Amino acid sequence: MVTELLAHSFSRTPRTIIVGTVYDPFHEQFETDGDFFARADRDIALMKESGINHVMVFPMGQWDPVSRRHLWTRTDYVIRKIEENGLRFVPVMLKEEQCASYLPIWKFKEIDGLWDQYALDNGRGNNRDNVDFADPRVYPLLVEYLREVIERYGKSPALSFYNIWNEPHYSSGGPHVIDRFRGWLQKKYGSLPALRRAWGEAYASWDQVSPFLAEDWISSMPQIDWTMFRSELNGILLEELIRSLRTYDTVHPVNANPVGTPWADFSNFGAYAVDSWSIAQRDDIHGISYYPDIWERDHALAPCPFWLHNMTFNTIRCSSPGREFIVTELFTNTQNGLALNGYLTKDAVSLLAWTALANDCKGLIYWQWLPFMRGRQALGRGLCRVDGGLASRGEAVKELGLLTEQHGELLYRGRLRKARAAILVDLTGLLKTLGQTTERATTHFMYESNAGVFKSLYEANITVDMLRMDRGIDLETLKSYRIIYLPFQIVMRREMAGLLMAYARQGGWVVADARCAMLDELDFAYETSPGAGLDELFGAVRPDLTGHKGYYNVTVMSGPGGAPLDFQGKYFKDQLRVRSEADVIGTFADDDGPAVIRHSYGSGTAILSAVPLGASYYDRPDNPVNRLLLEFAREAGVTPDARFASSDPGFVSVKVHDAGNDLILYVINAESGAMSGTLEVTIGDRRIPGVKDLLTGADVPFEQDHGMLAVPLTLNERHVMVLHVVSGRYDDPASIRS
Repeated sequence: MVTELLAHSFSRTPRTIIVGTVYDPFHEQFETDGDFFARADRDIALMKESGINHVMVFPMGQWDPVSRRHLWTRTDYVIRKIEENGLRFVPVMLKEEQCASYLPIWKFKEIDGLWDQYALDNGRGNNRDNVDFADPRVYPLLVEYLREVIERYGKSPALSFYNIWNEPHYSSGGPHVIDRFRGWLQKKYGSLPALRRAWGEAYASWDQVSPFLAEDWISSMPQIDWTMFRSELNGILLEELIRSLRTYDTVHPVNANPVGTPWADFSNFGAYAVDSWSIAQRDDIHGISYYPDIWERDHALAPCPFWLHNMTFNTIRCSSPGREFIVTELFTNTQNGLALNGYLTKDAVSLLAWTALANDCKGLIYWQWLPFMRGRQALGRGLCRVDGGLASRGEAVKELGLLTEQHGELLYRGRLRKARAAILVDLTGLLKTLGQTTERATTHFMYESNAGVFKSLYEANITVDMLRMDRGIDLETLKSYRIIYLPFQIVMRREMAGLLMAYARQGGWVVADARCAMLDELDFAYETSPGAGLDELFGAVRPDLTGHKGYYNVTVMSGPGGAPLDFQGKYFKDQLRVRSEADVIGTFADDDGPAVIRHSYGSGTAILSAVPLGASYYDRPDNPVNRLLLEFAREAGVTPDARFASSDPGFVSVKVHDAGNDLILYVINAESGAMSGTLEVTIGDRRIPGVKDLLTGADVPFEQDHGMLAVPLTLNERHVMVLHVVSGRYDDPASIRS
């Protein structure tokens, strides 16, 4: 039903960039309704003045402990003010850890067993933070809450869409979950003997299967299956929530927003870290909560680099094909008044917003409008100061909001140009590396490998898609790319190997590195490595391997430009036995053994490295292995849609969006120094009558020649330009200006 309603549902939302904020007015702070109304008047008027077009309201109601009924008076007032000011609103329907919206304390105690079950959770007493909303005793109360909210506000002309599940991260080991797990395993394996073989356990019946009795000495599959199931369960429960909501509203779309994505956050799956692909295939408007200050806490308070912001937004884009994605929650400042990180400057807010939009994001909702006035996040977050006036970070959002009032529809129409390079990943392989804890230096090695390849291509302004081998890929999808990278993909499915071979035979490039295709998806090692027949694709076998905490020196005899290229391969070294038809293009300095080989396969090319490529560049920007990754892309026919040619040190990110015949160019200098140079963009046979900077309204001089647009630019430090390239009629010479 959700898919069928998608096109109609989107017609109910504005075809513009969403600039929103979360409004949680801390109802207990105001002793009287009059005090509350006065504050709401002031806040919503300032939102309107600031170009905010969406308000995400949480919670949607309060409880009266005397009548034991919902109180709507204050929410009614907020919604009416939103309507009067011409804004749109988004109700938060479920926020898992704050269940008081649908489970007041008296209901919590009335349900048999709940009080005892949660009363001593972690010794905190009567804790409802993680009450199991999918528990059959609790779920009807949630559905009743959905009904009450929708019947009261579902027909408001200001209703945009529902945030049906804010930050999904369901976690329960209750009997109803174990029953679901067994059903999931039966669907995956088909029979108990197949499960026994994969898990290495002598189960006599399905009711003996438990994730709590298994260990990984024989097989990693019990842990991998349990983690994959719990992550997939979030999507299954989301589907059930949508079905419940559709009982009362079949028109408005729904949005859910996991916390970032472990694929870019370098998180272990579990707790808050769930598979964004599982969520994205089920909601109408996909979203994320994005709090990079968490990354900073783990990295000695160093600011999150902008290439990593780009990787996060790019990954979310890839996880939600065919759907819009928004940042449903974007942090606005430090978590609390005692924190040492996360304090946002005005230019950081601006850079982060334009970076998201450049990666095809269609909206940003800031958490939150007011700072927290109490609780564990007291004095944290907020576009406003405590006194209710805009903070400098709020001024940045105001500038964005007022700009989107003018150009939001144009920016919404723009779509990032189709990528011609892809990274293939497999969740089973990632969980295999995360589960290895004996050598902690390599636990996140697959993350580093993916990120290093992304970073190499990003720094050349080459867009790259991330594709999931474990979620189904067909040959036509692969053929839309000219080069496929397999960074440290130790797991390879036989059907995927067959597709890669067919892809290469028809002209594609495949680039793989150390440990590639050593295990199948059930944790069995291939006797021949690379396995699943890929030894034929790469023209080599891997009889043995080694590794150490250091780097291996590699020389590629003919690198970019034909000159030798020396680089270092991190940690892992594979022994390769090269077949006669393959060419050794790189060797190890210590023993002259084959380090990088190239094999023509059908009409295509396969590259196999004995050392990791992406991971070797990830944390070593001086390691020129990125030049090798880019050279393979160039030879495969992948070129940037745009480049910024400059003699100044630093990097300028350029993203090209097609908006009908026009172009939108996002030009972002996130560096701490000014950059001058020429922006060069491929435009094909377009005739360009003008280029305008949307942020300033100024016309920008340019030259056009032989399908290229050249725009001389100077960008100050931490500076953004958004250029609208207007396309004239192809047959009108007067429309060309040079």
